[in-house]
Amino acid sequence: MNDIKQTYEIAATPAEVWRALTEPRIIEEWSEARATFPLQVGGGYSLWDGTIGGEIVEFVPLQKLVQTWKPQDWVRKDSIVTFMLMPQGSGTRVDLHHVNVEELDFDGTTEGWDIYYLGAIKRMFEGQKDKRAAVKKAPVKKKPAKKPAKSRAVKKSSAAKKTVKKKTAAKKAKKK
Repeated sequence: MNDIKQTYEIAATPAEVWRALTEPRIIEEWSEARATFPLQVGGGYSLWDGTIGGEIVEFVPLQKLVQTWKPQDWVRKDSIVTFMLMPQGSGTRVDLHHVNVEELDFDGTTEGWDIYYLGAIKRMFEGQKDKRAAVKKAPVKKKPAKKPAKSRAVKKSSAAKKTVKKKTAAKKAKKK
């Protein structure tokens, strides 16, 4: 059977992850493409400018989303994706179960969930969290001003001074 099971830990609340899965404006943010997603059983959705579509089969807000999955180039029409969301610490665990994946596209689909879908959502929230953390950080301490670099002329004169001192010391030693 051509099933994919993956688990993601996302640094966002279940409500934030739910919105990333179901609100077109947020889907467009992480996918960087046009999306429609009417959250109703039987509602037809489309992602990536219509290259992937399907229908909403079932949902329990903040917990479970089940939808059919049909890329334009797939023959099979019985592919189903289930997302299960569970709070975990200060984030959310998302379990993905994708059944009846087109055999010829199994590897690409497996990788695609991580690169373009749940992985993209995870990266989006990690980036947002980093921005929030940056705002909360203590003010940046100013670095002490660097001493101006000595010019070559100054460096040469220092070396010349050392040489003069050595010669003077040597002359004094000879006189004694």
